[in-house]
Amino acid sequence: MRDEGGGTRTKAEGESQRAEVTLFSFILHPSAFILVCALAICSAARGADYPSRPVRLVVPAAPGGAIDIVGRIVGQKLSEVLGQNVVIDNRAGANNIIGTELVARAAPSGYTLLITAGAHTINPAVYKKLPYDALRDFTPVTLICESGGLVIVVHPSFPAKSLKDLIELARAAPGKIVYGSAGFGNLTHVAGEMFQVMAGVKLNHVPYKAAGPAVNDLLGNQIPLMFGPSPVVVPMVQAGRLRPLAFTGVKRSAQLPAVPTVDEAGIKGYVASGWYGIYGPRGTPKPIVDRLSAAVRQVVEMPDTRERFAALNLDPIGSSPAAFGKFLKEDLEKYARIAKAAKIEPQ
Repeated sequence: MRDEGGGTRTKAEGESQRAEVTLFSFILHPSAFILVCALAICSAARGADYPSRPVRLVVPAAPGGAIDIVGRIVGQKLSEVLGQNVVIDNRAGANNIIGTELVARAAPSGYTLLITAGAHTINPAVYKKLPYDALRDFTPVTLICESGGLVIVVHPSFPAKSLKDLIELARAAPGKIVYGSAGFGNLTHVAGEMFQVMAGVKLNHVPYKAAGPAVNDLLGNQIPLMFGPSPVVVPMVQAGRLRPLAFTGVKRSAQLPAVPTVDEAGIKGYVASGWYGIYGPRGTPKPIVDRLSAAVRQVVEMPDTRERFAALNLDPIGSSPAAFGKFLKEDLEKYARIAKAAKIEPQ
């Protein structure tokens, strides 16, 4: 075979040169370039190589609170399952709103996620205006677990030895007994407001930035009372540092079997329980969401995770994204009704 300069070349060399020319023309052609880009984008959307770098899990509360505890348990195991570090990023403030807004505005790439609790569905009922929409601006990933309820706890020096004692003391001194919460609109606040309505008493609410600081002041006898999240206060009760009066769940806590439910203690029909879930920003690709949901489900099913959850009175769930989305919608509607019944004025 002769080339254009009169020399000779083999058949294989000729085919190789034609292949190079064809490839070169393909790369230069605009429509071919667009096709390559489209294919690359589709591949990324499918999440074929997800995750290829560390994942940030935003905890919209201070270290030491219930969300932080659950986030660190799940994050550590999720790192193992995904093969990439899951970095906890605490962004506390405004009853989880600051950290939640950060995720709402993040790129929907699967590399910035949110773990939060019931405050996510309570906030729309107690705040006049939020910088995001609790449903529209997020992609549900999974409901990690549910808490059986809160523990109504007091400092050991407080005179009440039972829920009945607390009600009698509150009726004798309306508005004088202080109870702390993890923030305005947090379940630890709403549970207290429900209690006042159903028990016919008046307490003095003091909101904190997170559960951790509130519990620290309770331990230091700066406040006498709290409707405390189980992951935070159960260890304190077991250590004898706090006195439990009642449990707000449907049934008694497995960790505190001698403590009656609020219903058993005399306020019939009273129930306040919480949950913890993971979301991505709106528009997070479905393959990535499905990958994350399956990974968290794997974490939740690990025996050591279940053991740690059980010690904190948490019931493992690991729901599908669709089931979590349905749950969120129903929870939003529920707390809108509760806020109205408790006469909580939106801030």
